[in-house]
Amino acid sequence: MQGRLSNSMGEKIQSFPVDSWKQEFKKAEKLGYEVIEWVFDHHDNPLLNSENNLEIINLSKKYDVKINSVCADYFMKQKLFHESENSVSKNIKTLEKLIIQSKKLGISMIEIPFVDSSSLKTENEKFELKTNIDKVIPLLEETGIILVLETDLPPLNFQNLLLQFDHPNILANYDSGNSASLGYNSKEELSILSKWIKNVHVKDRKFNGGTVPLGTGNTNFEHFFSSLSEINYSGDLIIQGARSLENKHSPEQTCATYQKFVNGYLNKYYK
Repeated sequence: MQGRLSNSMGEKIQSFPVDSWKQEFKKAEKLGYEVIEWVFDHHDNPLLNSENNLEIINLSKKYDVKINSVCADYFMKQKLFHESENSVSKNIKTLEKLIIQSKKLGISMIEIPFVDSSSLKTENEKFELKTNIDKVIPLLEETGIILVLETDLPPLNFQNLLLQFDHPNILANYDSGNSASLGYNSKEELSILSKWIKNVHVKDRKFNGGTVPLGTGNTNFEHFFSSLSEINYSGDLIIQGARSLENKHSPEQTCATYQKFVNGYLNKYYK
């Protein structure tokens, strides 16, 4: 996840690394990472400025580190539901611009989190969300961009939401840590949602708690990786681990540790 190879900004666990996003490509290559998931969390993000397109593309090519997906945290505050009509209209326009820019940059997925502050609490909110996302589906079809939804809904409820869309450009992002924090069973979730899962975040969280270093929370990584293998998941695995506790290690050291942790399970279940 973009930003994890940079020092945190204040107390934020995740944010766009304003001053160091360019250097992260070189760091990722050095550590053997193949993909960076771009973080879009404010309107001034260089991803929205066409003047930055060539530089972003060149950095990706130079260091052979792809950008396949965007984590659009922006829409956790500037929501696509439960807002005034004027606000929703502005937010949809921002999403449309993000779709167009992603197409120009060769990015295939935009992930929108509907968790925590943007959690879908009622059937009316789900209906409103679907109504508003339906407005960008023609643009998704035109560009080929996939919109992947991440929710904290129980698996059958999430499945029902995806069935309501019933569209090949509306799929799902799975987050192992969020699942653990909610007490969900990853084997059950991955089985139920298997046909929609397009992107995966590797994270660890305590039950009813926050993000912690991989292997120290309640995520059952044996079930998680074995289930990914069973459903023949072959997409990206975006490591979204906690930052080093008390800054005992550099971002690079922490990311190297996490990569080793994940590779251990991949070697076991993806032989």
